[in-house]
Amino acid sequence: MDITAYWDFYDFPRYILARDEQGLYWIFEGGFDDEVDEYRDHFIMKCVGRDRDEALRQFEGRIAIPLDVDRSRYERVALTEIAFDESRRKRIRIGTA
Repeated sequence: MDITAYWDFYDFPRYILARDEQGLYWIFEGGFDDEVDEYRDHFIMKCVGRDRDEALRQFEGRIAIPLDVDRSRYERVALTEIAFDESRRKRIRIGTA
């Protein structure tokens, strides 16, 4: 997937908008967990459609995945299943095994 935008970089982006090979945009969120005082070991993710402007609106406004959301409502992927390009800013790949 090509990374369109990201925020909260710590070792790698922790909040990502990416576009897959079918043209769908996905938001990934794997930020800091205040309850355990460390970064999460997974991303939650949500598909936000094919429209770039709408995907950016949902990403920038944190509409699709609001802060402090019930994380159990979303698909999730473990960090061990994710690989980034060398820069960790351009591409993300899921299912590295």
